[in-house]
Amino acid sequence: MNSENVAVGAGGARLDRVDDAERIRRLGAKVRTLRKERGLTLKALAQLSGLSHPFLSQVERGLARPSMNSLHQISEALGTNASWLLAGSENTREATVVRAADTSVVPASELGEMDGLRRVVAPEASPFQVVEFTGAPDSFREYWVHDGFETIYVISGAVDVDLDGEIFRLEPSDSISYDTRQPHRLRAATDETVKLLMIEASPGFTNVRLG
Repeated sequence: MNSENVAVGAGGARLDRVDDAERIRRLGAKVRTLRKERGLTLKALAQLSGLSHPFLSQVERGLARPSMNSLHQISEALGTNASWLLAGSENTREATVVRAADTSVVPASELGEMDGLRRVVAPEASPFQVVEFTGAPDSFREYWVHDGFETIYVISGAVDVDLDGEIFRLEPSDSISYDTRQPHRLRAATDETVKLLMIEASPGFTNVRLG
């Protein structure tokens, strides 16, 4: 079996459920649409993702379902994320419970020059990203700019949010929402440990940092 596949439709192993075939078709359509929006050929996407041209063609036609590793490679090549590609391809009528014990707390520095810890609290198939941050830098770092829309909700502590030079002080239960195409950054505004939720709806989470 092709290691790039988890399941194959027409021309390969038969899918067990009609719903599976429909989800794969929707996923492939999103990949094809985004690829064309990026002005990429299938050959170019294959080079960027490290996946084969025939396999990507099958994905776009709804004949193959990529593994999560392959999906991450595809999403990175397209400047988006697996969550966005999966959104709408899964059965949205089913509720998903995410238990704290099933989530991982990782250093926020994995995103760049960030302090504290981060924990993704929404299921991967959500059409948005919800991240819990504990801790924040004590001074402003570089600006971030990327496509999308973001909301920050403060659980404890206080933060200053800088939106292209305009600073907003947020305290517990305060929130701020903004278009992430404008430069933005934040810092802790108190000695108390900051905890906040960041909710982002975006076709991509590839950030561009500006000095």
